[in-house]
Amino acid sequence: MRETTSPLLRVLKLVTTCGLLATVPISFGTVSVASLNNHVAASSEYVALGDSYASGEGLQSNATTYISPSNNDGCHRSVTAYPVLVAASLNIDLGQFETYGSGGFVACSGATSKDLLKGENGEPAQLNALSSATRWVTVTVGGDDLHFSNVLLACLDLRASVTVHRTTRSYTQSGIVRESTTCDEYLAAANSLFAVTSGTSKEVAALEHVYEQIFDHAPNTELAVLNYPQLFTESPPAFCPVARGISLSSLFKVRSAQLNVGYSASQISEFNRVENELNAAIASAVSDVSALGDNIRLVDVNSLTKAAAIPCNLATNGRSDINALRVSVGSPLTTIVENCHFDLAHLLSLRSFVSCPSYEGNVFLANIAANESFHPKQVVHETMARAVDALFIQVSTTSTTQNPN
Repeated sequence: MRETTSPLLRVLKLVTTCGLLATVPISFGTVSVASLNNHVAASSEYVALGDSYASGEGLQSNATTYISPSNNDGCHRSVTAYPVLVAASLNIDLGQFETYGSGGFVACSGATSKDLLKGENGEPAQLNALSSATRWVTVTVGGDDLHFSNVLLACLDLRASVTVHRTTRSYTQSGIVRESTTCDEYLAAANSLFAVTSGTSKEVAALEHVYEQIFDHAPNTELAVLNYPQLFTESPPAFCPVARGISLSSLFKVRSAQLNVGYSASQISEFNRVENELNAAIASAVSDVSALGDNIRLVDVNSLTKAAAIPCNLATNGRSDINALRVSVGSPLTTIVENCHFDLAHLLSLRSFVSCPSYEGNVFLANIAANESFHPKQVVHETMARAVDALFIQVSTTSTTQNPN
């Protein structure tokens, strides 16, 4: 009989029983690099596939506390990500589930749909964890096909608010992160994946292929496909700040000068539209594969988490269940101020008021932006786990009713 204790409580109970804090994962032996290149033992009844939204990017306090070896290879699997909660609910032995070589939890931060088929960060293909013994599979994938994290970085804007002679003026300058590919180019590339040719789009075709390959590797599985939670509010203001502002008063020697980082209302609307396109592609691919007779179902995370979206208000962003732009401890956003030249005369004449060294996206990520940026907090992972659990319970109940013996 299925235990009625919530998955999160079971995980916390397991961790605290071992004498550890709930935010610190159980210690496992380090998996050698050589073993990562071998076939993953397909021994788990439940396998969790996907990208950072499945691995739990940002849920741990620092990179060293992710489940080994993902703490070193960048896959960043968290001990409290939704797959671990689902495993607890399915009565999967958590010690086995959290050990990489046994299969189970193989989602990897940054994984594209192709990476599930060929591997990433030195790890073998995620599909290698599947077998005829696999009963349950969850997958969250597609966001990195669009390079959406690059979109969010390349599109960041600077917004300065300056008070001179009791008059406050606001100014905008695009390009806090200098990418070789611009914001518009990233968005165009993402949109191109949804263009329909020969009856379908590239993204729908890519997702269908992944789902079909899952069933080729695990023909007896029930597949739950999770879409993506909404990142931003539906009705954004003219400017959506996504990080705490920085005072420039002493730098400009004026009564009040504030620098904020964020997006325009039109950019937020475009981000939401692209995300909706992605979720529609996921739904379409699920429908197409289901029509082939496979046991695949959509878990509509987006509809469950709309209230969790970033509200575009510095006073309330922190209370959202989705992180806005988070800055690394020891490498705060003020790094930009310290290394950039600000020109008040240019600002007041509406010319570019900030000139900075080249901040390519990977440099920005490594030195300023924290892993939590634009990723779900723990409460969203709990919501996702409950939705998956409810689906799997429904599937089990239906199967038992249809096959009482």
